[in-house]
Amino acid sequence: MGPEVVMKFGGTSVGTAEAMRQVASLVASEPRWPVVVVSALGGVTNKLLDTARRAVQGEDWEPALHEIIGRHHTMIADLELEPNMLQDLEEEMERWLRGVALLREMSPRVKDALLSLGERMSVRLLAGVLTQQGVVAKARPWASWELGLETDGRHNKADVLSSCLEQIQNKISQLSPGEVPVITGFIGRSIDGEITTLGRGGSDFSAAVFGAAIGVQEIQIWTDVPGFLRADPRVVEDPALIPAMEFDEAAELAYFGAKVLHPRTLEPARKRNIPVRVMGTFHVKPDELASGKANGTLITNSGTPENVRALAIRENVDTLHIHSLRMLEAPGFLARIFNILANFQISVDVLATSEVSVSMTFDNYERPLLEKAIKEIEQFAKVNFHPDRSIICLVGSKLRNDTTLIGRVFSLLGQNEIPLEVISQGASQINLSFVTEAKFGRLAMKVLHDEFFIAE
Repeated sequence: MGPEVVMKFGGTSVGTAEAMRQVASLVASEPRWPVVVVSALGGVTNKLLDTARRAVQGEDWEPALHEIIGRHHTMIADLELEPNMLQDLEEEMERWLRGVALLREMSPRVKDALLSLGERMSVRLLAGVLTQQGVVAKARPWASWELGLETDGRHNKADVLSSCLEQIQNKISQLSPGEVPVITGFIGRSIDGEITTLGRGGSDFSAAVFGAAIGVQEIQIWTDVPGFLRADPRVVEDPALIPAMEFDEAAELAYFGAKVLHPRTLEPARKRNIPVRVMGTFHVKPDELASGKANGTLITNSGTPENVRALAIRENVDTLHIHSLRMLEAPGFLARIFNILANFQISVDVLATSEVSVSMTFDNYERPLLEKAIKEIEQFAKVNFHPDRSIICLVGSKLRNDTTLIGRVFSLLGQNEIPLEVISQGASQINLSFVTEAKFGRLAMKVLHDEFFIAE
């Protein structure tokens, strides 16, 4: 018999000594044998990036390095752990940064190696707390690759190789009975032995990969919110918790702005039919977890249909409207556009097309690359660029068949004078998304929330 549950904790969940103790209590209260996956301490990854930026630009980077190290030392002291437990990793961090400062550049390979240190430090801290407090019989920190996780060679955005699932299963099966492995999220190692990072949502994805490889009963994603909510709490006051939903619905919500987990997290679990439970680290008491009464959102392959399960908003979006009569009955025209976007590694979010035009949305961090792509597209089509937009997404399984729902949505938006620029219903037919100016985005979410979750 092997581990039965994966517990993944994000950066906020391990960001302070108090939070770390809460995580230790939750791990101790889980009645099943857990595998624990951990992110870097909250904010450390961004701080490492900022420190490296300073080094590249010839600025004084050492105070920022000392701030990162000092934060970990404060945690160590508060948790009464071995003072020098991170010394080798601290020295490695300094070596990488000195190299960056000397060369005034940071390659993707160096960036991955540097960022990996955040996770490699945090797993030692949590394993130390679990062992020191006698929470578990034995806890041990592991880099993900030490337990079989292997990726392709793409730095900063690597993908896990499916061939490594058997390796993971074999490695985990060799653990001592009852040993709790505390594993780095977000990072891996390529078949060439290079450290890689998995990109956005990497820690959640790591947890799902380990869960799928082992064949656990449940994958738990612990975060700073109680689970999936009906709407964004930054926009709508006190939205209700969604107790259960389907994988397709969770993926759509995650993709369109519900930052509870990354959408690709769900694919390994869906393939193995493993439930994913999202819970709040600071919203669940250890005794609730021990008794099976912990609240959260349970994501499975089946569920009770609802008109609209939830709303999501993605802000800081840019739109591109491309028009050309050459598109009319012209094979390969769209391929030409998307080849240009692919060459600049630009991802499209929402897409709507007609005989002679195509509209697309992009996260605005893509803007510098998008501006270069526009210059190439303008050689054969008219391009209109509109910055600062918002995407609103409605998700619900009944959107497939109930046309009255869509009518209610557009009638309500019209009554509130909210203009729409792009409208799209995904291939899954369980989402309806539309783009509007940023100043109307939050209003749209509020009126739709009141219509579907307050009025009913």
